[in-house]
Formats: sequence, C-alpha cells, structure tokens
Amino acid sequence: MRAILDNAPIWILMTDVNGKVQFVNNTLCENLGIPESRFLEVEQYHQLFPEKEAANLHKSDANCWENNLPCHSEETFTFIDTKQHNLKLIKVKIKDDDNEVIGLISLGLDITESKQAEQKLQESEAKFRQIACHEELLNHLANQIRNSLDLDTILNTTVHQVRTILKIDRCHFIWHRFAGSTNLDETNNNYLDSWEVVNESKGENFPSLLGKYTIEQVGSWALRFLQLEIIRIDDISLVDDRKMQHFMVALGIISFVSIPIQTQSGKIGVLVCTHHTSVRTWDDSEVKLLKGVTDQLAIAIDQAELYNQSREVAFQARAQAQELSDALKKLQQAQAQLIQTEKMSSLGQMVAGIAHEINNPINFIFGNIIHVSQYTEDLLSLIHLYQQNYPDPPTVIQEEIEAIELDFLIEDLPKILNSIKVGANRIAEIVLSLRNFSRLDESEVKSVDIHEGIESTLLILQNKLKHKLQEKAIQIIKDYDDLPKVECYVSQINQVFMNIISNAIDALAEKRSQKFNSTGINQNSDIPENLPTITISTKVISSQEVRIIIADNGMGMTETVRNKIFDPFFTTKPIGSGTGLGLSISYQIIVEKHQGRLDCTSIAGQGTKFIIEIPIRQIIKQITEL
Repeated sequence: MRAILDNAPIWILMTDVNGKVQFVNNTLCENLGIPESRFLEVEQYHQLFPEKEAANLHKSDANCWENNLPCHSEETFTFIDTKQHNLKLIKVKIKDDDNEVIGLISLGLDITESKQAEQKLQESEAKFRQIACHEELLNHLANQIRNSLDLDTILNTTVHQVRTILKIDRCHFIWHRFAGSTNLDETNNNYLDSWEVVNESKGENFPSLLGKYTIEQVGSWALRFLQLEIIRIDDISLVDDRKMQHFMVALGIISFVSIPIQTQSGKIGVLVCTHHTSVRTWDDSEVKLLKGVTDQLAIAIDQAELYNQSREVAFQARAQAQELSDALKKLQQAQAQLIQTEKMSSLGQMVAGIAHEINNPINFIFGNIIHVSQYTEDLLSLIHLYQQNYPDPPTVIQEEIEAIELDFLIEDLPKILNSIKVGANRIAEIVLSLRNFSRLDESEVKSVDIHEGIESTLLILQNKLKHKLQEKAIQIIKDYDDLPKVECYVSQINQVFMNIISNAIDALAEKRSQKFNSTGINQNSDIPENLPTITISTKVISSQEVRIIIADNGMGMTETVRNKIFDPFFTTKPIGSGTGLGLSISYQIIVEKHQGRLDCTSIAGQGTKFIIEIPIRQIIKQITEL
C-alpha cells in the first residue's frame, strides 16, 4: 500500500490536529526536493515552505477545520526545478473509529500543463478575434469598392475604419501634388511639389491636419515617400533626423506609421496612422493589415479614376455612350469578381489558420487522455482490490463511500473519459475537414477526392443547416457513387460547391419559415415532401467524366429566371443580400477552367437541380494554358 501511495501521480500529505506532518508520499518529496525525514521532524509549514506558500497552506487548513465538507483550493509551489507549478488541492478531515477528528489529509494534483494549455487557448482566441476584426475591415473596404466609385467616399471610409479598428488617435490620407518634374535630389532647393492631407479621421480633441505641406517641411521623408518606402516609428523622440523630429513634434505626433501606394496612373499617395497621447508600438500584424488595406485602396482608386474618365468621355461624345457603358460594366464585373476571389481567399486563410490553432490544444488533449485513462484504471483497480480484501471498512469510510456515491463514480468515470475521447476525435475530424476545404496551397491541377470537398463544404455551412427558431433543420441526403480521383483546381471546385449549396439553403429558407402558422406551430412538418431537403448525388457517367447533382425541394424558379441565373450580377435576392456573381463565377470555373458542363433545371414550387459534369483527367493543353 505504501508503494502505491508513494508512486501515485498526486501529492498526499497528512497532518495531526496541531499541523504536524504525520505522512507524506514520495511524489511530494521528489517534486519539492525535501526528504521525508525533514517533513516528519518539523512542527510547522514555514519550516518547509517559503513564507507565502506556508501562509497559503495555513489558510486552507484553517478553512478546512471550520467546515465539515472537503475544501478545495488552487495554490502555487516552487518545485525542485525552480519553476512555479500550479496545484489543485483538496483537504478533508480525518476521523478515528470514535468519529473524533484526528487531523487533515491533503491531496494535490499538478495542473500546470492544463493551465498552460488554457492560456494558449485564450491567446489563440484573442488572436483570432483580432484576425476577425482585420477581416471585417478588409471586407468592408472590398464592399466599398463594389458599392461606390466615389473617391472621396472611399478615402473617408478607409481612414475612419482604420482608426476605429486600430484604436489610434488619427488616420489620414496624403496625396503627392506634382508640380513640374519630380525632384529626387535632396540637394535641390526646388520646393514646388507638395504633400496634401485630403482626408482624415481623428479624435475630437485633436486639431485638423488637412491642407498642403511643402517638401521643405516634410524634409527627407518626402524622398522616402516617393520611393514607396514603409516608414514605421514607435517613438518620434528616438528618430535621428532632427528636422523631421521637430516637424512631427510640432504636429503633436508621438508614433507614426505610413504605407505608400501608387496608382496605375502614376499618382503617389500615403496612408498615415499616428498616435498623439502616448508611445504606441506598431505590431507586425497591424502593418500587414495596413498593407492589405492599401492594396484594396489602390484598386478602389484605380477603379474610381477609370470610372471618372469614362464619365468624362461619355459627356464629350454621346455617340460612344453605349460603348462606354459596356466597358464600365466589364470593369465592374472584373472588380466584383476580384472581390469575390479575395473573400474566398480570406475565408480559406482564416479556415486554415483556425484549423492549425485548434490542432495544437487538441494534440495536448490526445496526448494526456491516454495517461488519464490509465491512471483512472489503476485507481479503480486499487479500489476494487481494497474492497476485496477489506469488505467491511470502518463506519467513517462506509459513510464517505455512500456520500460520494462510489459505485456511481466507478461506473460513470470511464464513460466521462470515453466521452472526452469521442469529443476530441470529433474535433480532429472537424480540423481535417477545415484543412481539406481551405487548400490554399493547391493552385495547380491535382487529383482529389470530390466527396472530401463536398463534406468540407457541408461542415462550413453546418450552422445554416441546423434547426432555428421557427425553422426546421435542413436534412441532407447523400447518394455517393464510388468515384475515382478527379483532376481539378481544388479550391475553385470547393468554391463552386459553396456557391451552389449556399443558394440551395437560401432557396429553402422561405419554405422553412412558411410552414409555421400565426401561432408558431409547424403544420404538416412530418410529411416527407414538406421537409426542407438538399440531395447530393455523385456518379461516374463514363470513363472520362463524373457527375455531381445538387438538388433542393425549395420554391424553385420560373423559366425566365432560370435562363438568367448564370448572367453576371443577376440575382433575385434583396439589395445587399447577394452580388449576383456566385453562379456566374461557378459557371466559369466549371466550363472554362475545367472544360465541363454546369446546367440547371427547375420547376416553380417544386425545387431546383444543378448538374455538374467535369472530366476525370485534365489534358496537358488546359494545364499549360492555365
């Protein structure tokens, strides 16, 4: 029995009513580097532990003496390795056969690793909250590109959103105003060129910086702006350029970061973020975000300039109005397609990042659940052995067995551990699906399992498929054939599945909500044809092709609508709910990229079916062209 207690992976400490140690197991002695003899010879904790640790132990002892129930606490101890370890302690009174309290028994479990894992998880959550904020800004700017071609609106939105997301004192945009030839020679005193702050977002208590500034005022940084250099200053007082330092201090600037852009027409602008109230350290992720913002901003400015040029030409030559209208439409289509692609890329990057971050703590769980299960089996075996050899334990032990419902614990504990293992396996499956869906590095043609792409897409959309208030869950019926590996552009095929299945879910939304009457009762919900359903089937139709069919039993569409669904910008959704590009892009991916076919059949009031047919092998010519 002593050997078992000594080798238990927990601390065991027994003290008498005076606080003198009566028993200590080997695990505790080895962890602290204190021999058992030392524990048994001293009278008080402070002779063994540092002052703070001893005080905490005395406090938890006193709490246990004042209560009849087990006392739980969490303490920190310095191990022999000089590192701080977190232990979860439980203390219980010890009674003799006459039910008299003779001391305390303390059990301690080292939870340092789980604490560290919890901290890493919290850090990951904070990181992804930041990523989500950054993605929100980029998506908002991308939408601004689609919804507005007004340059002033685009710049105002940019500086306001950047200042809000980064929580800084000021964000402004500067244009280089060209006067004559550009002078890159710092020794030349020609200061006709200037830098003009045209848009800004600032705190209420800060003066406006709108207006023009000469190259003489801007100093040597003007040359760095023209050379499209990123300038990043955490503390202006540490800048060696005294002239530039005085200029910034005069403006009240303490921290400064600038990201330059150059438009297709050659114009140079600078997005500037400043902080006035304190020194601010610019994080690498923030600079990366700002670079992404300026990339989007450059696209927006280019589109706005092209739009304005188109309007001017239209005013000058009415005879070319139709031609300019067509050019503008193509420009908007290319712009919107770029935004759609960027959104899918952002989604893929986030999905891949989340999958990676989740994988770290889940590996920790997998690594420890095996040991926990083994320790549990050992402890339960010890209890069974004790019960066999001591069938009639003392009354105090028998009462404690009944109080904690030992038989139920013995039966339920393995089930709990098994549930944890099942949950961890489920998380691992989700991580794998997320990785399969993202596949951002697979830009070339590769042989893949089509079913993996479908399953990954369903996982991403799982929340939309679930039961919601006054809406039934959408049932998914799968009829998969034994498909061979198919050569394709993986991320693009996944995008097609995402677009079509998302449309099917939207088509079923009206049917799901219409099944409820004014009292909120779902009428005829058990009739199969009334259940919102998406059916996905796959089949090998020849030695060269496979077919994927995605069908829903939603409201369907008229023939007029069906004939337009693959047209760019055509949508039946309310304004702001759809771009009208999903099916158009899907058609291009299947037909143009993969030399396949994408067809649609629909009956109003009965449902819609999309038929995808793609070659199993892509020919060399296609791969070379793409």
